[in-house]
Amino acid sequence: MNHRSTFTLLAVLLALVALSGCIGLQTVETTTPPAAATVAATEAAEPTAAATEAEPTVAATAVVEPTAAATEVVTTATTEPIAEAGGDLPPAVFYDLGETTLVQDNFAADSRFRNMPARLNGVMATPTGEGSFPVVLVLHGTHPGCPVVGEVDVWPCDIEVEQRNYAGFEYLVRELAARGYVTLAPNINAEFTFGFGEPIFGVRLRQLLDQHLRALATAAGGGANDFGVELAGVADIGQLILIGHSQGGEAANRLTRQYSLNAPETAAELGYGPVAGLLLVAPALNNEGSDGSDVPLAVILPACDGDVMGLDGQHYYEAVRFQVKHTWATTALLEAANHNGFNTILGGDMVNHSSRPACQPLLTPAAQQQFLVEYAADFLTAVLDKSPEAQAAALARLGLDVSQPAPTELYGRPARVNFLPAVDERLALFALSDEAGVTTNALGGAVTSEGATLFYCPAGFTVEPELAPCRRPNTTIPGSPALAVVSWPGPAALKLALPAGAGDLSGYTTLTLRAVIDPLSDSNAADTPQSFSVRLTDGRGATASVVVGPNEPALQTINGEFREDDFFPPGILDAIVHMTTVRVPLASFTGVDLGDITEVALVFDQTVSGTLFVADVEVAR
Repeated sequence: MNHRSTFTLLAVLLALVALSGCIGLQTVETTTPPAAATVAATEAAEPTAAATEAEPTVAATAVVEPTAAATEVVTTATTEPIAEAGGDLPPAVFYDLGETTLVQDNFAADSRFRNMPARLNGVMATPTGEGSFPVVLVLHGTHPGCPVVGEVDVWPCDIEVEQRNYAGFEYLVRELAARGYVTLAPNINAEFTFGFGEPIFGVRLRQLLDQHLRALATAAGGGANDFGVELAGVADIGQLILIGHSQGGEAANRLTRQYSLNAPETAAELGYGPVAGLLLVAPALNNEGSDGSDVPLAVILPACDGDVMGLDGQHYYEAVRFQVKHTWATTALLEAANHNGFNTILGGDMVNHSSRPACQPLLTPAAQQQFLVEYAADFLTAVLDKSPEAQAAALARLGLDVSQPAPTELYGRPARVNFLPAVDERLALFALSDEAGVTTNALGGAVTSEGATLFYCPAGFTVEPELAPCRRPNTTIPGSPALAVVSWPGPAALKLALPAGAGDLSGYTTLTLRAVIDPLSDSNAADTPQSFSVRLTDGRGATASVVVGPNEPALQTINGEFREDDFFPPGILDAIVHMTTVRVPLASFTGVDLGDITEVALVFDQTVSGTLFVADVEVAR
């Protein structure tokens, strides 16, 4: 069995044991949350089948019978601003809207698990000054809620012993409020607990979020307000962004798609939304249907994630690539960042990747949190701001200005970026949705190679020997995208012929592609970046070439601990092999007619030999 897969399975089993959740009936404290928790956080895989009723396997504490109807909220608001600890930042309020009941319709009507008690509480902050401000919802992950009794976490339990995972984002709530957003992080521990029957992904969370947002909409409209802060005319519930960490990221994406929360007609029915954008932070990927996006999508991938170790969040980007309709999507690989550092109450990750040079030392939690603040602020501006100039400036800071070289850092931290412009802002030339893409390009022209070998790798993790060049079991390739392995032992070229009438590239600014070195190939010189040229040919036969130099982030060497493995030769490399965007300005190709290009070629003339993983040759604007 693959060593990485074995370890991942063990991690998931340990996470299932660690899961817990609880609820209490007492007033929530209004003190500043602790900086770290006493329990390290783990993410749990959700069940893949519908839950069936089962009694807990150990004796648990008594279950409190629900006292409210399925949609009723018993209001016992106890909200006071906490002491400010961040200068001029708006104060946070730890609000408590009272108890509610979540209906688990996967259980029979007479089951004690049918009606699940839960509490509607969380932390929020609002901007100062006059105006109506967009709303941001921050969802925490599947971290321990209440202590585990034997092998099962119990639900409900006293609020004083429930881990306040939402409180770990108080800093983000306040920072975004200071930038003009009504921001709240609700307690969603109830979504993840196994202590009140086996959960069906999203069933509880949909009800929790609906009740939080309906209460917010009522308060924003001047009605009942138990949040403890003025909201009438302050919260613009019609502008809504979801930010999710860990499995909260997966939940944000899937709920938006499953319940069409981005659709105006859904918003009209619900009284809030639509969801205008999704920011996923170290997201998990445990459930079918958690893919794609119809709204602007940004994913932060911590390169040293010790929980979601495969950086599964890249999958969300890959799922957008072949959607017929979509807006823009991006991923940012944040070097030296781990999983838990974004949440202030969590300890270190389960795995610290001590064998990876790039993970020693790790970023401090404070550095990761500051990165998230700045990234989130610019993401919100890019999605919601009414000023085209402000949006463009924010996109540039996010590394998404295609007219500029691919960035090597974001906000002063080493990072690598992938960017997929909206479908009407790009034209695919080489897209590998299936194996036909290695012989026929996206415009219908021929794909040919001279002196190079071209090997197709389908999307997804695989260990079949015949797909050994794809290196799936040998190292970590986030998202396991469909790609081509291009190898050359000497001068070579990969040519894309553009059919007559399809070669007008004059409306675009940049040629982009994604690439990364195969770190296990002997054809790549040790500790030496790769380089190649891009050549355009026009209808007159004129050509122009631009060298993609060794300074490109995508072409750097990759280091990590290597060990030989008889099952998966040549062995296992503990490293992240991340496909990264390369950008070549079309204006650099002087002397050719960009309105009549007949061929685009990757020419391997800068190094003696090499092997690259290549995908997504496009032009964009």
